[in-house]
Amino acid sequence: MSALLVVAAALSFLTAAAHALPGGREILRPALVSPLGAVVRGTLESAWHLLTWNFVVLGGALLGALWLPEPGATVVALIVAATAAGYALVFLAVGLWRFGDVWQLPQWVLFVPMSGTAVAAAWVSSGTPPWLAAAAAITDGVLLVGIAVLHLMWAAGSTFPAADRGALAAAVIGGVPGPDSMPGRLATVAVAIGLVGAAWWTLMLAGVLASPLPATWLHAGGLAMIAIFGLRGLGGFVEVAFRPSIRGTPYMSLSRSLYSPLALMLATLVACAMLA
Repeated sequence: MSALLVVAAALSFLTAAAHALPGGREILRPALVSPLGAVVRGTLESAWHLLTWNFVVLGGALLGALWLPEPGATVVALIVAATAAGYALVFLAVGLWRFGDVWQLPQWVLFVPMSGTAVAAAWVSSGTPPWLAAAAAITDGVLLVGIAVLHLMWAAGSTFPAADRGALAAAVIGGVPGPDSMPGRLATVAVAIGLVGAAWWTLMLAGVLASPLPATWLHAGGLAMIAIFGLRGLGGFVEVAFRPSIRGTPYMSLSRSLYSPLALMLATLVACAMLA
């Protein structure tokens, strides 16, 4: 349970940081200089900061639950799960109602793994199902190896699934890419090796593969992977604040609809693997 609580808390804290900093610059600041009335703008600004504070409180509650006896920890996890699920449902509903498209307001992608991880933490509070960690590790390993194979294909010159190298760069790099914008062959191979290593590490975490490493090293590596994947997952929703050139590009759309959700899924699977 503890690993899942930490992951859910980290997602909440990272969401708070993304909401307060790049999110505030991308969404709040334009609203504050709009012709809206002063009271409307003041209320909007207050609500924005209150929401940031709410994310911080949710993360703190999850960390505090680590020291609570049962059933207190389970109750906290379920309350946070319900809150995150409510946020996700609101963004989905408003996106469909206002735009007819759930990806115009993709913030729900942040809250689904937060809610799911908190629910999983409550579910395993009375004992970890023996199959859960192994299933999560195998799923994570398959995904990571698949992504690694894709990178090796790119290093060998393939442009799959794009029609040409320029289109591939537009989908995976963003900005104003050209046929020479893709990373070099050695860098792409290095990423593939890192992904295979992450898959191997996750399988060792769950005990699917034997490990020659101390348990503390394994868990430290697992936490590092959770942080890396989690940051990538959250970063996709605020990246445009730091890279304005990606606005309107295929990369921006794919990052929010595919790359970021996939990264958050990988972080959650690693956390589940750590339950072994």
